[in-house]
Amino acid sequence: MYRSILSPHVTGGLAALLAILVIAFVASVHGASRLADLNAGVARSREVLNAIEVLRSSLREVESTRRAYLLTHESQFLELYLSLTKEAVTDLDRLRQLVGDDPAQRRRIDGISPLLARQLTLVTNAIAPTAAAPAADAARVASDDATIVTEQIRGLVAELEVAEETRLRERERDTNVRTVKVIRGFAAVALVALLLLGAAYYILDRDAAVHAAIIEELRIHARATPDDAPAAHPAHSAPSGGAA
Repeated sequence: MYRSILSPHVTGGLAALLAILVIAFVASVHGASRLADLNAGVARSREVLNAIEVLRSSLREVESTRRAYLLTHESQFLELYLSLTKEAVTDLDRLRQLVGDDPAQRRRIDGISPLLARQLTLVTNAIAPTAAAPAADAARVASDDATIVTEQIRGLVAELEVAEETRLRERERDTNVRTVKVIRGFAAVALVALLLLGAAYYILDRDAAVHAAIIEELRIHARATPDDAPAAHPAHSAPSGGAA
């Protein structure tokens, strides 16, 4: 049966040192994983802010073409208005996907959709004036009402941006704190590994010295034993002469 040349105490000490190193390493890996999640959150917030800016730009173009059409009633502005409105709705859907399950942000986004639909309805009413509402009056009413709706949309977009900027600052702060912790954790793991390596070397060296001393003692004893062997056995006397 195989038996270790290391003493039980040395084996137990090495096992304990190895366990400490594994625990420290696992803790550092967990911290690094958390840091990766925070970095992903920061990237997501920046992506949301970019999407909000794209949406704001689209809404600004929608507003410009709406005003141009209500002033001129030229079909080219109407076509452009309808096309830009579709793009704004697409940008809004993309933003809804980016915010994910955030209830506050989704509520703001869901509030923009009916406002865009309301704007489109106002423009549609201006296209087909009735006898009770001539073209000039219909365009003026549509313009005034659409301006109010536009201000409401801008307010929701501003709320979206402020909320996401606040979240981004919080995530960046948490990321910076976690980064420092991870760096310190890996430094601690490296230090513990060096200490464990030194301790293991010391334990093995001391145990080897003890074994070497024992082996040397056995060799000395083995060399001394053959010299004492003759004294341990009495010499046989020569046979005496015959009786006179």
